[in-house]
Amino acid sequence: MVRKVSLSRLATYGSLMLAAVVFAASGLFSGRVANAESSRAEPAVGVWEVRVEGAPFSPHLFTFHADHTFLSANPDAGDPNTSDSDGEGVWEGQDHVKGIFKEYNADRSTHKFVSILTVTYTITISGDTFSGDATATVTDPDGEVQFTGPATFTATRLTLDSH
Repeated sequence: MVRKVSLSRLATYGSLMLAAVVFAASGLFSGRVANAESSRAEPAVGVWEVRVEGAPFSPHLFTFHADHTFLSANPDAGDPNTSDSDGEGVWEGQDHVKGIFKEYNADRSTHKFVSILTVTYTITISGDTFSGDATATVTDPDGEVQFTGPATFTATRLTLDSH
């Protein structure tokens, strides 16, 4: 036997289904708009080509993520004595950004853990460039300071038009 469904009940179900679809679609759309707005609101977010004066190898790539995590990379062979990990850290701010990142270092010949590089920095962002000062501190695995020195950052945002 076929169950009868009233037209009013069918219209109610149809309206609820349409409302659910519209609600879901609006959530997806507003999420995309919010993400676009937040990336404009956080000028640091993106990939940057950075010159680090004071580092053993000056060219670096920095990536500032919207969740306020940070990655730094440069050629491992830039330092003839130690092999270093990528720099990883955190940051805060908008046009004036404060951050910290660490790299872990191993001796190239013995492959033993020898030091931690900790870099604290403050940069000022102006459109697709930034500059600022940093302090680099190297400690041994037990936390004893081996070196502290200044560095400066100058950077340009990596874009599809970059050469």
